[in-house]
Amino acid sequence: MSNSHHPEHHEGPGFQAYMVVFLALSTFTAIFFLVNATVGRNMTGLVIILGVAVIKAILVGLYFMHLVVDWGRLYYLIFPTFILAAMFITVLMPDIVLAWHH
Repeated sequence: MSNSHHPEHHEGPGFQAYMVVFLALSTFTAIFFLVNATVGRNMTGLVIILGVAVIKAILVGLYFMHLVVDWGRLYYLIFPTFILAAMFITVLMPDIVLAWHH
């Protein structure tokens, strides 16, 4: 019996989406070098390069770390981490404040 009636379940972006992201990352890298060579190291260049870096980080996170597909599952990891971090800061705050006075 053939399994031709059951299409293969493919979750997530396909090859074409990865190629588009690759081209976008390549373009943003070229923009990074172009801005660095032309604008230089002033505040305008810093803002443009920082914006390009943020966009590149978002693209890498969404596609290559598969957050596009697993975003719903990420809540189970992020919310407990935020709760524990808030508890950690709250518990250690008296020690930090008391250490300032010594």
